[in-house]
Amino acid sequence: MRESVSVQPVHGSDTASGNDGKPAKRLSLFVLAMMNVAVVVGLEGLPTMSNYGLSLIVIYAFFALIFFLPVGLTAAELGGGWPAEGGVYNWIKEAVGERFAFVGIWCQWMQIVVWYPTVLALCATSIAYMFNPEYENYAWFAVPIMLIVFWFSTVINFRGLNFSGLLTTVCLYAGTFIPVVLAIGFAVWWLASGHESYIPLTFDALFDFTPDRPGQKAASSESVLGSLVAVVVVFSFLSGLEVNAVHFRRVRNMQRSIPVSLLISGVLVLVISILGSLSVAVLVPLAELDLTAGTLQVFQKVFATLEIQWLLPVIAFLALFGMIGHIMVWVIGPTESLRVAADDGVIPPIFQKTTRGGAPRNVMLIQAVVVSLLCLLNLALDMNRVFYVLTIISAQIYLVMYALMFISLIRLRVIQPNVERPFRIPGGIFGVWLVGGVGLLGCIAGIVFGFFPPSQTEIEMPASTLIPLVSIGFVVSVSLPFIFFQCRNPEWGKNSQLPRAEDTRKRWMRGD
Repeated sequence: MRESVSVQPVHGSDTASGNDGKPAKRLSLFVLAMMNVAVVVGLEGLPTMSNYGLSLIVIYAFFALIFFLPVGLTAAELGGGWPAEGGVYNWIKEAVGERFAFVGIWCQWMQIVVWYPTVLALCATSIAYMFNPEYENYAWFAVPIMLIVFWFSTVINFRGLNFSGLLTTVCLYAGTFIPVVLAIGFAVWWLASGHESYIPLTFDALFDFTPDRPGQKAASSESVLGSLVAVVVVFSFLSGLEVNAVHFRRVRNMQRSIPVSLLISGVLVLVISILGSLSVAVLVPLAELDLTAGTLQVFQKVFATLEIQWLLPVIAFLALFGMIGHIMVWVIGPTESLRVAADDGVIPPIFQKTTRGGAPRNVMLIQAVVVSLLCLLNLALDMNRVFYVLTIISAQIYLVMYALMFISLIRLRVIQPNVERPFRIPGGIFGVWLVGGVGLLGCIAGIVFGFFPPSQTEIEMPASTLIPLVSIGFVVSVSLPFIFFQCRNPEWGKNSQLPRAEDTRKRWMRGD
């Protein structure tokens, strides 16, 4: 039994405290729900899911039950019971030790690194649509923009600017919610005006996971399995709730407020994601769909019909604004987990070097180099396929962390049942096994399915190409933390130089 290790004075307290010891401002149930929505919703997933037509409603609802809800409930219990710094690292460490805790936060960081090029591709596409949409098809245009945006974001974070949280929030909301809401509105107008839908809008289409769009025939090699493989990316599109676990203690009556906020945010995420994806499916023919530009293609189609093409650069600028907001939030993201790992002697001193502003300089430089190399893949491969492969690898890596999180949930309830948790998953030990078990099985299935080649035309790849790419990316990403941990030195943690995340990020966060 290890109960004495984790019992902390804050357990069970109905008042949350900030880092300065003063009571933290309470969050309303609605604000917490909106923070959950802001963490999860993004433009990058809409075109990918539009492939499935009306059946994406069933797909999203299924993933909400087996993944989104379990993640939220797990983060609520662990975040409330073990609120110490480090988040996921601390939870996994308490349950299964430092080795797997390091693997968990490494996977959390690596999935972000692999995810960056997909968002950077949207930045390049948005800039292309501000001038000439054809430019996005040229690697000589897209790749330099991707590199410039990321290195600029890295250098800006070197300075440790005390940037306003309000500006970051404006970037995210104006660049994500406004385009999505407008796209949904235009799709409704399109149908109400009697225009043709490029997907069948019938009850049968809800359960047709290889839907034929009017006037188009499915590829002969397409099958239900081949078509469903790509839904693995939904794990990535519905992830991130654990980021808000630190805020869960700031609501009153956690036992009631957390499930209600998850219900509200879950409904909003599903509505926005489903209707946003359907707007792309309704307005963009499958043969013309671009996985990086799909959302902007909606506006291109509508504005051309209304003869107001001059508005397209405005929407493209908003999308660019939103993507830059995402990058600015996450580019210094690994600081807190790495700092806690550094205290445990896992991080070599060379990677603990910081800038005068407090940013982890060498870690961020390595991150920028790796992201740059991934961006250069667009010079040799089709951008749609690069986008898909990186999204799949990112999802698989993230699922390793989530699997460890679900295991930690079950193990901590078994070995430390008396630790006070302001929120407990209902149903006792059975409820914990149900939530953790369903989430764990979903993670394992997602990792395995990611190795199967998809059959959708715009991302179709032979197994001889996809399997080696995904396997190498996944195996290398997951193996490295075991090697690094084996080389750890407890002496490295005695003079850890990485500052607190709050000291380095300051207001580089959502302003919610």
